Amino acid sequence: MKKALDQAEKKARVRDSKIEELIGQAEVGLSADQQKMLLQILHKTTGEDYFIGKRKKKTDGVKFVQMITENIDYLCEIGYLTQAEKAFLFEISRFLEFKSNVIVEKNVENEGKPSAASPSYLAKKLNKTRTSVSKMMNELLDKGILGVAETGVTTEDGRICSSRTWFVNPNILCNAPKDEVDRATQQIFSKALRNIKVGEAKKKHKLPIYLF
Repeated sequence: MKKALDQAEKKARVRDSKIEELIGQAEVGLSADQQKMLLQILHKTTGEDYFIGKRKKKTDGVKFVQMITENIDYLCEIGYLTQAEKAFLFEISRFLEFKSNVIVEKNVENEGKPSAASPSYLAKKLNKTRTSVSKMMNELLDKGILGVAETGVTTEDGRICSSRTWFVNPNILCNAPKDEVDRATQQIFSKALRNIKVGEAKKKHKLPIYLF
């Protein structure tokens, strides 16, 4: 009996030593094998099932739009964008839908898919006239900064687009992981900003970076 108790005590000391060692290493990170070993030891010790998770930070879930700075720098340097156009892009960046880059209405009361934003809606939100917003959007459309969908186009998340569905080129402003831009959006801008002309100059320009 005493021998059995001694062996049990020895095993417990070894187990506790392993736990302390693994916990001590946690500050510099555990490998996958070490995490598995720790979970097995805890299960055998307590009989409970554990998992290793990440504590949620206050910044998790914060919404943001990525600005492709090298491309914007380049367009500014060659004089492709006016001050008014740059200001307008900044203002509409908060209306971009995740992954699709569709310009959408911001309606906190609507839990479903938000409606695509119209020039009239944006004019009201930005305190501008519909005429001025529509003119700006069409100018940016001609420049390949904005795009519109063909009727019937469907994005990967199920948005059925119409000819009034406006997009922002993700090569300028991107509300998505850079390698997960919606395929429908990629198709809309597949040829945009490939041969950029400024004014009457014959020289053609290309962006430093294309995401797709």
